[in-house]
Amino acid sequence: MNIRLFAVIALIVIAAVLCIVLACEMPGIRTLRFEAGAYDVPAPAGLGAFTSKKAAPDHADLYVSPDGSDDADGSRAHPLATIERARELVRDMDKSGRDGITVELLPGEYRIRPLTFGREDGGTADCPVTYRASGDGEVILNGGMTLKKTDFGPLPREAADRLGDDAKQHVLTVDLTKLGLTADDWGKLYPVGKYSTADKYDGDTTGPVPCALYCDGVRMTTARYPNEGFLKVESVVREGESRENSTSNHSVWPGWETVRNPQTTIFRADADTARRIAGYATTDGVWLWTALAYDWADATTPLKSFDPDERTIEPAYVSMFGAVPGATYYIFNALEELDSPGEWYLDREKGLLYFWPVGTFDDNTVLTLSLGGEDLIRVEDASHLRFDGLTVKGSRGGGFAIRGDENVLSNCHVTEVSGVGAAIDGYRNTVSACEFIHIGGAAVTVTGGDRQTLTPGENRVDNCLIRDYSEVSVTAGAGVELRGVGNACSHNEICFAPQQAVLYGGNDMLIEYNDIHDVALLSDDCGAIYCGRRWDECGSVIRYNALYALGDGDHAPNAIYWDDAQAGQTAYGNLILNCRQNGILIGGGRDHVVTGNVFVNCKTPICCDERAREGAMDPDSWFKHSMEGADMQTHLLESPWQSPVWQAKYPYMADWSLDYGDPENARFVPNPAGSRVTGNLIVQHNGSLGSVAESAARFSDFTGNAVFALGDLRALFADPARGDYGLKPDAPVFADLPAFEALPLERIGRY
Repeated sequence: MNIRLFAVIALIVIAAVLCIVLACEMPGIRTLRFEAGAYDVPAPAGLGAFTSKKAAPDHADLYVSPDGSDDADGSRAHPLATIERARELVRDMDKSGRDGITVELLPGEYRIRPLTFGREDGGTADCPVTYRASGDGEVILNGGMTLKKTDFGPLPREAADRLGDDAKQHVLTVDLTKLGLTADDWGKLYPVGKYSTADKYDGDTTGPVPCALYCDGVRMTTARYPNEGFLKVESVVREGESRENSTSNHSVWPGWETVRNPQTTIFRADADTARRIAGYATTDGVWLWTALAYDWADATTPLKSFDPDERTIEPAYVSMFGAVPGATYYIFNALEELDSPGEWYLDREKGLLYFWPVGTFDDNTVLTLSLGGEDLIRVEDASHLRFDGLTVKGSRGGGFAIRGDENVLSNCHVTEVSGVGAAIDGYRNTVSACEFIHIGGAAVTVTGGDRQTLTPGENRVDNCLIRDYSEVSVTAGAGVELRGVGNACSHNEICFAPQQAVLYGGNDMLIEYNDIHDVALLSDDCGAIYCGRRWDECGSVIRYNALYALGDGDHAPNAIYWDDAQAGQTAYGNLILNCRQNGILIGGGRDHVVTGNVFVNCKTPICCDERAREGAMDPDSWFKHSMEGADMQTHLLESPWQSPVWQAKYPYMADWSLDYGDPENARFVPNPAGSRVTGNLIVQHNGSLGSVAESAARFSDFTGNAVFALGDLRALFADPARGDYGLKPDAPVFADLPAFEALPLERIGRY
């Protein structure tokens, strides 16, 4: 053999062996969809490696048991039967000279109706009032009804005729009226979704969320087509009288504010879907989930009409942002689509519930039907109340709604609710060590603080597991939402959701040490951590968070997104891995600080555009609708941005200019100016910082970042093959950034 040819072959073989060895050393490698040849690095390991201890319960003043009596004295030997009776007794207790009052709930399930605690039910700083679970077993406060296998019977003939052969063998039926329930209990179907237009139409068009069915804690699926994923709009016949439409360049239709019963949208279905709908016994009661313009703007609507010849679908309510070909929707609440395990359908007129069980359906299966449209536990202007260790479930509304000061929600498990898991409003309230799982809307919302004086609310959501939320209102809720001034989200694990992990607005929020993954699974134009569209909502800090495994399928979201000219934010010390869009997207805003972050294998680590500047200077810009005389400027002028308190806190505001005749002034507010994006470590497939608009590079500082290729992973990090992204002592980043601080990975996440 020719020696030169032999040498070439040998080199090829050696290279192949090296590739195999490297692949074996780096588990979990797969091809990313955003660019051929790029790969995912392993998720971070060793997060949250520190612990705290929980104090053991001590003596209680009153005891409640599912087997108790409200005629009893409330001792452990003779417990009460209801929390309502305990609340009455606590209300009458003298709190002076006491260090607290405790009501202990003994293990078991309590079927409850919504409970309200008013001002007279609260405690004091010296004598808080605590409702806690006994340490001997789970305490369940259930606003719904538990259904048993013995409640179910075979299919009625008229329903069986509408189902497929396989479904006929598996679907069971329960008559809810024979269990004492009425239509008020299970509720009418009303639209859900932040962008529903149902309130524009006359009649009974809006109301609470209807009942949901849960099997062993998991929300079951209302019979739908397709069973997974979405249908695509084939073509748009009529956008209707939308607030905006596909040709409006984001301009609002002038008649929108006053229009009643606007003309609806009409779109064409594909041939297979049309044949399917044509086979329904009736389309009365059939509904659509739609995102007809943007994936972040969903709404449900009844199916108003269907033309089988034209294959056209007309929803009852117009799409707020019009419709475009290729947009997504699915069909639900159609009995004929009850064709797989885990699906169910409710005949609301007859009260007949149909269910195809998941797996083994026996006496150990826990099947819950949520009831009632109100929050289960409400605190109204009461303070110094504590709820500890309770499981709250089974509501068509929310779990907790707390308005007051210095209340505590700890070690609670909130699940199987269709509204918000816990809504907090006031000062110095704490949500700690709780679990929020299978929540219909946002998991936790927090409001508090005074923006005029920048007085902080000091509310905190800490050390919680938050997952499987926004199951009903897909794009309207986040894991944690922060509003007001000076509230915090810390040490939480937030995961498995269609859109944001943390959504915030207001001033001086702190988002720190959170483990965020598997979110924004159904969204592109969003961020795992998101705020936007306000020049006046400054001062928030995002630090020491881990963000990874974002998006799914064709969806490629951002990790941190400061949308539409948001100003005055800080992000430092965050670890962002495998982001399939932008690690940090600065959407045309100004006066940001981005430093000390680690970006690994992001499509675009840092992106800063100039949309606000374009909107101010270009009359044809899509962002023109938000600029001079519009909402961005209006919000700023309505805020106290020129007050001594604000300018002392945000000194960069002092010389902001709204002179549209001087756009080259760096202080002209729409310019992407005053930001410092420096001192970051970037490890990226093509060794690039990202994408920075010309004006952003001119008016802000994007220098002094250390950029490496993916081949430098092992030189930089302790053991990236096993998810250890601690920096090596001799990592080459220190040659470029000698003062770069290693991330406190062991402190990120729950403890």
